[in-house]
Amino acid sequence: MDWKTLQKRIQGTVAVPSHTSFDAVKAAMVWNEVKPARSPAIIVTVKQDDDIVEAIHFAKENQLQVAVHGGGHTWCGLAVRNGGMTIDLSQLTESVIDKKNRKAIIQPVISNRELAHRLGQYDLAFPIGHCPTVKASGYLLSGGMSWNLSHWGPGCVSVEAIDFVTADGKKITASQTTYPDLFWAARGCGPGMFAVATRYHLACYPLPKSIMTSTYYYSLDHLSEVVNEVTKLGWEMPSIVELSLFLIQAPPELINKCKSTNGKLCMITAVAFANTKEEGTAALSLLETGKMVQKCLAKNINEPSDFEKLSDISGVAWPEQHRNLCENQCSKANPVDIVMAMRDKIIDAPSSQSVIVFCQSTGQHNLINSNPDIALSMEGQSYGGIWSIWKEAKDDANNIKWHNETMSILQPFTYLHYIGETDIVQDPSRVKQSYTPEKWKRLEEIREKYDPDHLFSGFFDGL
Repeated sequence: MDWKTLQKRIQGTVAVPSHTSFDAVKAAMVWNEVKPARSPAIIVTVKQDDDIVEAIHFAKENQLQVAVHGGGHTWCGLAVRNGGMTIDLSQLTESVIDKKNRKAIIQPVISNRELAHRLGQYDLAFPIGHCPTVKASGYLLSGGMSWNLSHWGPGCVSVEAIDFVTADGKKITASQTTYPDLFWAARGCGPGMFAVATRYHLACYPLPKSIMTSTYYYSLDHLSEVVNEVTKLGWEMPSIVELSLFLIQAPPELINKCKSTNGKLCMITAVAFANTKEEGTAALSLLETGKMVQKCLAKNINEPSDFEKLSDISGVAWPEQHRNLCENQCSKANPVDIVMAMRDKIIDAPSSQSVIVFCQSTGQHNLINSNPDIALSMEGQSYGGIWSIWKEAKDDANNIKWHNETMSILQPFTYLHYIGETDIVQDPSRVKQSYTPEKWKRLEEIREKYDPDHLFSGFFDGL
């Protein structure tokens, strides 16, 4: 393999293991500080679409399988495979915004925070993801479990077309009318995608003018009653409210009130994506009508917010430069049963930064509804799971043990895993468990059509 010939053909850069920069380039492709031991034979950091075309041709000439780094969290490091080529899209960060028609065309590695900022300058919004550092491609290809999910739906539903470089090196645009099967697969295939996405054509929304939040803190001694009441109230709330249940470390000012539960409590958050203060206040008001609100340890209600503040809060909850394990899913089970099954485990968590969280249905319908037009298969009245987060490598064993034990408790309540946030290296069976049988069958048929020689690593190869 003469990598120098590829370097002459592209504007981007080529890195191989003999380069002093190789390890740093490889490490940067995994957001998680738990880095995989795997290593590609070559990393191609591209600067334009034609670089991708050349990289694809080079991979075919040299019989290299291709993985793509599109900027997701990569909890289990799926952009880094053994052998083969990784095409790194991290330099592709441009966007074009059409305010009049509420459209945007973005390259793949714009972060959730940056996309919200760019659109906000035009009074537009898009159903971005919660974690501010996650990039568009990793987020949208996995389906995009978004802010304002009950109202806007997952992010991929608001994608109108995707530009690709295919396994045969062709540049195409997939939509409902051109290459519709590839377009269907791309909205939910995630790390198993078998083409390189270079641009996303987005349908945008008017920016909510009055985003408001209410937060309530409860003792775990009242967990069952609180969750039962709050989830029932959620069904009566308008769909513009995002309602979430956290099992989490208490803020410093409440630690002394939670000594019996090792400093852990239940936090209820509600975010209203409203257009006026009055609309937001009315949307959040139901949480003040229940009986359990009288027992909350503290509350902050009807606070003004925006996407920048939401990003700041999420950035604290899911901090950079930490070690992480994640297991996320949708469920049709009673939320009370789920959180009560996991109550004692959060109390025993070896890291104070670990969190269990489930978003709940609002607007008198399931939080996530099955959509035949996309590969994403999530469905149910709640979505969420376990994030084990810690800082030091010396604490790996205790946190891994806790995570696996907690995950085994969650499993009986799982309807489908979420392909963007499940560890398919630890358990490859979770791939098929992220799709309905019908969608999995169709996904594999489309893969064979567009990548019959399995140029792309897909879900399993190289792990």
